[in-house]
Amino acid sequence: MSAVTGIGASTAKPMENEIDVYPPSLAATPPRHLDLARTLMQEIVNGRPRIGEFLPTEAELCEQWNLSRYAVRQAIQKLTSLGMVSRQAGVGTRVISDRPRERYMQVMDSPADLAGYAKGTTLRTSSCERIQADPAQARLLRSDVGAEWLHIAGIRYGADAKREPIALVDIYVDQAYSRLPELGAVLSVPVYTMIEKEYGIKVTRVEQELQGLLIADAQAELLQVEDRSAGLRIIRTYFLRDKVIAVTTGVHPASRFSYLMSYQLTQDVR
Repeated sequence: MSAVTGIGASTAKPMENEIDVYPPSLAATPPRHLDLARTLMQEIVNGRPRIGEFLPTEAELCEQWNLSRYAVRQAIQKLTSLGMVSRQAGVGTRVISDRPRERYMQVMDSPADLAGYAKGTTLRTSSCERIQADPAQARLLRSDVGAEWLHIAGIRYGADAKREPIALVDIYVDQAYSRLPELGAVLSVPVYTMIEKEYGIKVTRVEQELQGLLIADAQAELLQVEDRSAGLRIIRTYFLRDKVIAVTTGVHPASRFSYLMSYQLTQDVR
């Protein structure tokens, strides 16, 4: 086994193929393991190391970047999730692709990452209308039947809107908070942030529910997947204290979307 070295925090060589837009999982601000992941990704894109070759060992990266082994493993996991490297115990981390695979991955380290999801995608709206909640919608929205809501429907795309869609989206906004001047045919920021800006409020709580489902009929056609394909439905409910002010649902094809949540644990030293 040979390892390619020379990937370090102080590398001064110019990068021939500069990456303009990182995948959403690498587009956040530090912690430093993201800096390492970005650098490794850039080096792989530039052919150093090449496909089939190995990254430096964890110990070497820890020394070069002055990071903990845990942080280095987080960086490698990011590249693994993007389909660029493959890890094998006792062997090493091998480069298997010089480009991230076409799959949208949402990374959640904190509630602030909810906004990052929309920033890395584009929502093309297909309808925007005021509705009176029917019984099924009332259960979803935790409201009375007949309550008035603004309903926005559309298709969400990744960074490259010319490629296949990543989700069918439905957004419901309580009538009292539905005057949103920034609504348009294309949305690139979360609707809940529009509500906060327009009404001078702050969402106090977000509940999130993940459901497995089969994507069928019209939904399968819109998402360009086979009928009855596996999918994931994400429901987010936004609260102002105890009042629901917005609900979003997204139906994602399993083949184009993954969802990663990480938690920083503290150890009780008593």
